[in-house]
Amino acid sequence: MLDKTFRFDNASEFGLTELFLITPFICYHFLCELFLNGQSPGKMLFKIKVVGMDGQTATVSQYLLRWLLRFIDFGCIWGLIFLMTGSTFLGMLLIVGSICGFIIFVSTPYNQRIGDLVAGTTVVMKKLPYALSDTIFQELDMKGYKVSFPTVMRLSDKDINIVDNIVKQHAKSTIDAYVSTVANKIKSALQIETSMPDDMFLETLLRDYNYLSRK
Repeated sequence: MLDKTFRFDNASEFGLTELFLITPFICYHFLCELFLNGQSPGKMLFKIKVVGMDGQTATVSQYLLRWLLRFIDFGCIWGLIFLMTGSTFLGMLLIVGSICGFIIFVSTPYNQRIGDLVAGTTVVMKKLPYALSDTIFQELDMKGYKVSFPTVMRLSDKDINIVDNIVKQHAKSTIDAYVSTVANKIKSALQIETSMPDDMFLETLLRDYNYLSRK
């Protein structure tokens, strides 16, 4: 097998030198993920990393398991090699296994490979796909800030998030009618009377909420 696969005249020629050269290639992903905290150079480029399903750093055994089962996911390559060397059964087995692995990958909620499912790991974005500006929190002068509408704390988290989304969308497009509808409902529910423009009223509510929720 080795003489056909590696084109040696004699399989016995596959000695320590060849083993030394090919081992880093075979162990590449396992060693990188183990010593680079779940990343390989490719994963660093795409800002992703391997973690346990609990969100914690994967263990050595988890890295090892997902690496050992890696040949299933990339079985098409090895399958073709074995087919070319005459090992039809093993080649077809690897190709079918690779196809099944791909189906599992695209059908699992977290896009896990077979190795990930067995090891209890997944690949996640290292950098969060959102910024602080995407949350309801705002930078405030906590010392000099004066609350305008203290009853804002009677609103639920869902209500506050709706207000936050409306304020952000209003900055990008014209939704005046919707802003007025929501503002009037909140004023009625909290029994607030104010001459502020509706958009300014909602923005003030958010600032008040941020201030009071941090006290």
